Amino acid sequence: MENESSVEGMGTLAKKTILITGGLGFIGGHLSDLLIRSKCKVIISYYYRDEQARYNLLKLNKKTTIVRSNILSLNQTLELISKYKIKYIVHLAAESQVTSAYYKPLNTLNTNVMGTAILLEAARTYGTEGIIIASSDKAYGKSNKPYREKDALFGDHPYNVSKSSADLIAQTYHKTYNLPVIVTRFGNVYGEADLHFDRLIPGICKAIVGKKVFEIRSDGKYSRDYINVKDVVSGYMFLIKNLKRFQGSVFNFSSSDNFSVMDVIFKIERVLGIKIAYRILNNAVNEIPSQHLIDEKIRKLGWQTKLNFEKTIPSIFSWYRSYLKK
Repeated sequence: MENESSVEGMGTLAKKTILITGGLGFIGGHLSDLLIRSKCKVIISYYYRDEQARYNLLKLNKKTTIVRSNILSLNQTLELISKYKIKYIVHLAAESQVTSAYYKPLNTLNTNVMGTAILLEAARTYGTEGIIIASSDKAYGKSNKPYREKDALFGDHPYNVSKSSADLIAQTYHKTYNLPVIVTRFGNVYGEADLHFDRLIPGICKAIVGKKVFEIRSDGKYSRDYINVKDVVSGYMFLIKNLKRFQGSVFNFSSSDNFSVMDVIFKIERVLGIKIAYRILNNAVNEIPSQHLIDEKIRKLGWQTKLNFEKTIPSIFSWYRSYLKK
């Protein structure tokens, strides 16, 4: 994809109409908050109402326009984009859970691959001015080396290959139809208000609050980048403001916090001054043992992480304790 120049004079988003697909999700909720504070007109599309969606619905329903729409319907998606005269799109709608993808591969492939293709086609048909596609570090597949944007995509788990495929389709729409697309690849995103408790940090917090044994599905040695959701949404804001300049680009977003599962547990124990009861199940199937993203490309353009894992854990745990004890 195209090379980028340095950032100068980031544009304003005030009064811009921005669609966030899956906007009632974890990242979508935080991004919506930030866009609202930037005086954007935010349109959120969703399809399922799980615990996460219900939480964000209560928080955002008076501040945004929330529409139930099936991402797998081209007609519904095109109608949504045209009705609200969408300028920019941030595509977050997806099956985002690795374990769910393992048990429901067809649903995952359909949602993540065809859902992305349909949205891109609707954006192309309408003439949307820019679209950001959320890919993942999992799109790269297994490797013994840190990932760079130029590396090939080799997902072979249902979740991973769904992200590889959606990522490549997004690049196809830019290269073939000149659709203004940016692709983002993040590591493990954590922070307040993630209600997917089969993820590591929400699961640990829930186990601590409930005085339960935390079950680890891997051998405890799997390592990942951990990036705070507030850094993630600041990255999205950076890209939205510069979408025309960066169209056709792929960006890794990472941090210096690269830990194994056991590292995370030990760090939380030390920071909170507690002991976490855990059990290693070691029943993960075909998951990637080690991942680390090199994000020099986006950092050279002016974006950087600001939040540290250990420093933010106390406030994150406090949020979960308050939420779970309601």
